Amino acid sequence: MKRSVLAFVSALAFALCHAMFSPASGECSVTWNAVSEDFKAAVENRREETKAEPESEMVEIEYGGKIISVDIADLILMAGEDGGQKVELGDPEKYAEQYENAVRYGEGRLHANAEAEAEAEAEFEGGSDPAENNLYGQGPNVREITEREYEEERRARQWADIVEDLNLREIDEKALALVKEFHEAKGTVPPSTGVSGSVVVAYSSYTPKIVCRPMYVTDVILQPGENVTGLHPGDPVRWTFAPSVSGSGVSLQVHVLIKPLMADISTNLIVNTDRRTYQLDLMSSATDFMPSVLFSYPADSLKEWDVFLADRKKERESNAALASGYTISPEDLHLEYEIRGKDSLRWKPIRVWDDEVKTYIQFKRGSMRQSVEAPVLVVFEHKKEVLVNYRAGVDMYIVDRVFDKAALIVGTGSRQDRVVITRLKRGI
Repeated sequence: MKRSVLAFVSALAFALCHAMFSPASGECSVTWNAVSEDFKAAVENRREETKAEPESEMVEIEYGGKIISVDIADLILMAGEDGGQKVELGDPEKYAEQYENAVRYGEGRLHANAEAEAEAEAEFEGGSDPAENNLYGQGPNVREITEREYEEERRARQWADIVEDLNLREIDEKALALVKEFHEAKGTVPPSTGVSGSVVVAYSSYTPKIVCRPMYVTDVILQPGENVTGLHPGDPVRWTFAPSVSGSGVSLQVHVLIKPLMADISTNLIVNTDRRTYQLDLMSSATDFMPSVLFSYPADSLKEWDVFLADRKKERESNAALASGYTISPEDLHLEYEIRGKDSLRWKPIRVWDDEVKTYIQFKRGSMRQSVEAPVLVVFEHKKEVLVNYRAGVDMYIVDRVFDKAALIVGTGSRQDRVVITRLKRGI
């Protein structure tokens, strides 16, 4: 401290002397510039001498095939090309000299470790000088370790655990490869254009990357009737997520409005709903963005067919139960019907009757399943063909009324086939 003060005063005095005894006034500016530089140097020296040196925590690492001792504060954990993590030095030049003189990893290291273990064992068994004993808490000559030594040992063990966690197993590498393949979206359905220029993404075929822009809003539109149960962003600080809705009732749609606060950042977003989970990758661009994004659901189309086929099966079973459970007095049945049409038609009825309420048209067993197209039933009213309600049972049509004349029709124009059914009076 005294040296810095003396240097400071000497520099100032030297500069003043030059200013006072300078022979030419033109040299005044040069002299004062020298005074300024000397003053700055003196102040900087004073600051450096009074600055407290921070404590460093040194650890040994394998770097470039060699073992070097570095400050843990100079280490940086980064993502490697294989998807794992690797260790890099923040300032490699700081350890350049040590790296040049370091021993290659594995060379002479096993011998040095063996010597250290033998020495420690000898100290433990023979009882060496307590001042030189380095075994903490063991042997007859034990010395108490300092807090700094304990902290250094704890840091070394912690670093060893970190390095061990960075090593991926073979099964982990395979899992990571599958994730990469899914994110790269190989062989998937490409996006398409939707309503008002929206980008339509096929759900679950890959993880879509949605491009956003600061000061602009990107609208992610969910399926109508879908309710959000949870929203989990990776970066809730530099991104904003606001809810919105459109429509009402069964057509109500939930919107997730996304806006980044700055450009050149990225994160991910998971949206949970009562139907599915959306996984989205978000990135912010200074120039480009997607105004709106919605999804198509290929799996739902198959589900609609499953529902349709299930409803048809249920209807056929209901009609079959109705036909099999049909009971009525023979006196109430009207059996007199005339059936005119080509006998070669598979779907030509074999019997028609009514019970004064409904009309039953019976076909040959299995004929309807073998026919390419089921015939359409029309009823003649005032010289016009009118469609009526009927249900298709097992090899049977059940008409919800009684008619005087009707026709079963397949095809159109000159290729049309038809069978005419006429109700006759009793006794004819």
